[in-house]
Amino acid sequence: MLDFLKRNPLFLRYWMGTWFSELGDWLRNMAVMYIVLELFSGSAMALSATMFAEYAPIFLFGPIIGVIADRWHRKRTIAGANLFRAIIMGVFFVAVWFQLLWLIFAAAFLSAIGTLFFRAPGSSFIMQFVLEEDRKTAASLRQLSLSVMIMMGPLVGTSIYMFIGGAWTFAITTLLFVVSAWLIYTVKVIESEADVSIEKKQGMRAVWEELKQGLQYSFQHPIVRPILFGAVFVGFGGGVIQVLEVFIVTDFLGLPKTMVAVLASAQGVGMLCSTFLVQKLKIRTDHFVSWGMMVMGLGLSAMVIYPLFIVTAGGLVIFSLGQIALNIGMATLMQTKVSYEYQGRVGMTFQTAMMGFMTFALLTTGWIYEVLPIQALVAGGGMIVIFGGFLCYMMFRRVSPTLLGSGMKVEA
Repeated sequence: MLDFLKRNPLFLRYWMGTWFSELGDWLRNMAVMYIVLELFSGSAMALSATMFAEYAPIFLFGPIIGVIADRWHRKRTIAGANLFRAIIMGVFFVAVWFQLLWLIFAAAFLSAIGTLFFRAPGSSFIMQFVLEEDRKTAASLRQLSLSVMIMMGPLVGTSIYMFIGGAWTFAITTLLFVVSAWLIYTVKVIESEADVSIEKKQGMRAVWEELKQGLQYSFQHPIVRPILFGAVFVGFGGGVIQVLEVFIVTDFLGLPKTMVAVLASAQGVGMLCSTFLVQKLKIRTDHFVSWGMMVMGLGLSAMVIYPLFIVTAGGLVIFSLGQIALNIGMATLMQTKVSYEYQGRVGMTFQTAMMGFMTFALLTTGWIYEVLPIQALVAGGGMIVIFGGFLCYMMFRRVSPTLLGSGMKVEA
């Protein structure tokens, strides 16, 4: 990994920019969670509503943003998205200062749109300055930054919030997004002729046609299709844990809510170790995806086997191992098997499929938790993810091993 970073200073600069962006995400997320829990007296339904506001844009606007990501200049889109998110932190500041709950939900919704524009062009942007044989390493490094932030972000975000409050936490987050935007904007890449020609297309009809082409490409692509079906189940299981993680700590384990940060840090440690482990594994990339899903489901169910913190943390570490394998497998397949001009649309189609069901889970879990025990909800979510992994595995078995193992792009 270090050798790759030395050989590719462009990726190093981009990668540094993602560190600042991810830290900003965690500071914002922790502040919003604590503010909502305090203002709504620890209500699961209020937390569900907030998370719904953050994830709904992915389901509502994901496919359209995927088209835009394939049409617009990649670097300017990513940098501009971070500047937009920096501005939205000002909206959070006002909402917290005046305790306007509706404005917190609105800011979460707008911030999520900015996050979509930040992530949608990322895969194709990396392809502009990372060779195909280095893309698994690039995906692993990107996952490394995510893992470290999951490990550090909750503790840092909780500490800053407890010491200086929500308003100033959002001020620091604004600075982080601005620095990230500057670093990414200074990555010097040559604009391709394909980018120029795409940007010349105008009109809503052209956008609609490209949207249909992207959906058709995604669902007919022999390698993307299994991932899309698996994403439905991963999204539902992920939504369950997003809402219930804090209540696993407070209700199931009987610990204070600040221990959520410790649990999230345990997840980060697990993801960090898993990143190095998965990078060394010599198995087919599609197995990273399907087996990763099944390991995620197993870990999710294990979190509520017994009300002991170390058992719950162990289940979360297993969940993290599967998540890392899934993420690295998907990123590698995306950047080696999907055509450059479809990167944004395919990526957002996947995100829409996963987040659509995650949004459904976010919206309903808080209410279901009022009538069902937490063990049943979490274990059930785990079983759903395991089934999704098995379905994905069976669909990949129908794809030619030669096609999966070759370095060629696969056309739909």
